[in-house]
Amino acid sequence: LVRWNHPQRGPLRPDLFIPMAEDANRICDLTLYVLQRTIDDLAAWCQHGLVVSAAVNISAKLVYSNEFIDKAKRILAETGIPRNRLIFEVTESATIDDPSAAVAALQHFRDLGIAISMDDYGTGQSTLTYLKQLPLSELKIDRSFVQHAHEDANDALLVQSTIDLAHRLGLRVVAEGVEDRSCLTFLREAGCDLAQGYFIGRPTSAEEIREMLTSHTSLAA
Repeated sequence: LVRWNHPQRGPLRPDLFIPMAEDANRICDLTLYVLQRTIDDLAAWCQHGLVVSAAVNISAKLVYSNEFIDKAKRILAETGIPRNRLIFEVTESATIDDPSAAVAALQHFRDLGIAISMDDYGTGQSTLTYLKQLPLSELKIDRSFVQHAHEDANDALLVQSTIDLAHRLGLRVVAEGVEDRSCLTFLREAGCDLAQGYFIGRPTSAEEIREMLTSHTSLAA
């Protein structure tokens, strides 16, 4: 996850500066920078024999932006990274105002081989129609449902039913906000495909990620 290494305040979470970038009309430039950096990091990891995927969050303000779509396509055309290693994450709110336009915009990237993930699923107003129409590859269940699912029966039911529904639709499921082993164990038993959260790993540099992956690969071998 992107962080702003502020000279006085240290690493700042994206929710503390992304809204400012959106309000100042700088979110397109920032996202294109993150996309280019992600591609460069993927290429560097690949040189070390590490075949992984990486996701880039796309602001709701950019989903319908022809400027962003054109510039992103240009960056993608100049890279040799297999497109299936890239995931674009969009929030439910990005698709609500004009679902037809969202389908068309996201289909541009699906046609290039990029996976589309719906981020923070469960916090917006998506209906089953959106899940059916949008060219999705993945659902990310919001942390507000995941964090206590191993303790709260209602959260557990919501998470389990979402996993089952997504799998029946051919979608991969990622659980957000995993902060302890009991939660991760519940998700494994529920059949969740992937998980993220501080229990698994905190935001870190690309170099530290490379070292971690290299160490994991060596142990697996």
